[in-house]
Amino acid sequence: MSLVVESVAKRFDRFPALKGVSFSAPKGCFLALLGPSGSGKTTLLRILGGLEFAEAGRVKFEDGDWLALPARERRAGFVFQQYALFRHMTVAKNIAFGLEVRGRRHRPPRGEISRRVEELLSLVQLDGLGKRYPSQLSGGQRQRVALARALAIEPRMLLLDEPFGALDAKVRKELRMWLRHIHDKTGITTVFVTHDQEEAMELADLVAILNQGSIEQIGSPAEIRRSPASYFVADFIDSPIRPSAEQVVPFPETRAARH
Repeated sequence: MSLVVESVAKRFDRFPALKGVSFSAPKGCFLALLGPSGSGKTTLLRILGGLEFAEAGRVKFEDGDWLALPARERRAGFVFQQYALFRHMTVAKNIAFGLEVRGRRHRPPRGEISRRVEELLSLVQLDGLGKRYPSQLSGGQRQRVALARALAIEPRMLLLDEPFGALDAKVRKELRMWLRHIHDKTGITTVFVTHDQEEAMELADLVAILNQGSIEQIGSPAEIRRSPASYFVADFIDSPIRPSAEQVVPFPETRAARH
C-alpha cells in the first residue's frame, strides 16, 4: 500500500472534524473523499497537504512518515475550486511558478522550466495559450492551468478540493473524463474531494464516504453500489439497495486496511 492513514483525528475548538479516520489506498490510486458539507473530507485533504495539523494519528506514504515532513518537502500538488491563479501572470508564468520560486540549488535551469511548461500545456490541451492571461480564459481552461501548475513540480501526491465546483454541469462532465485521462497518464496518487456522488463514482478507483468525521464505507464504486454498508451510504448515493439489519454495523478499522 502506498497511502496508509491511521486513526487521524482533528478538532476545531469543541467540534470533532475527524474522529480517528483510518484507511489505505494503493500507489497510483485515484481516491475520492465523498460526503456532505461538514463530514471532514476537506480537513483530511488539508492535513495530507500540510495546511492543517492532525491532533492524533499517523499517515504513511511510500513507506515514509508523511506527517513528519514539512509541507514543502511533501511535494503535494494542490488544485482548488477557485483556481487560485495569479491574474498578473501569463498562463506560462502561472504554470512555471512552483519551479521558479525554488531555492537556487533545487531550481531547474530556465530552458528546462520552459520545456516543462510546454509539455504541460500540451498535456492539458492548452497548446499555444501560454502567453494569455487568466482573464482571457474560460473557467474550464483556468482549471486546466491550475492542474498544470500543480503537476509542474512533479508532485508525489495530487490533492484536489472540489476542483469543478465553480463550473457548470456540461463543463464538469467534460473535465471529469479529461482528469481521469490525465491521472491514468501520469500515475500520480490522487486524492479528490467532492460532495457529488456521480462525480466520485465515475472518476475514482476507491471511494471513501465520510459522515460526521468518520468513514462510513470505503471500496470501489461497484462495491459500494452493490452493497452499501449503512442506511446513510445508501441514501447518499441514491441506491435502491438497502442494507439488512445484519449488515448495518459500525465501520471496522480492519475493513479499511483490506482495500
